[in-house]
Amino acid sequence: MFEYIKNWLAGIHTNYGVNPIIFSIIYLAAAPFFWFSIYKIMSGLKNRKPGQIRVFGVILGIAIIAPFVYVAAFGRNLPVWFWLFAGAIIGYSIFSTVKKIRSSPKKTASTSNKN
Repeated sequence: MFEYIKNWLAGIHTNYGVNPIIFSIIYLAAAPFFWFSIYKIMSGLKNRKPGQIRVFGVILGIAIIAPFVYVAAFGRNLPVWFWLFAGAIIGYSIFSTVKKIRSSPKKTASTSNKN
């Protein structure tokens, strides 16, 4: 089984020019930036800091698309289904992130004036 997976991954690298290990490393390395950006965006919304929201929104966007930029830059002969799948992942990531940010608790005037 392990040998089959190893050969399959080597075939991806040979046929498409994309190393699955590098893709995985980029994907996993972007995760802390993704979650920290979510935290900072929610904090910016709570404290009404549009600059912070903007900066961490850009960082969040880069974290979401980074692995796919690698594929777009170095991949070749990729099937259409891959691009559809990548688009679906990116789209769902954006949708779920926006949903999570919108559902975050907001700071209200009554809670900010309590001592």
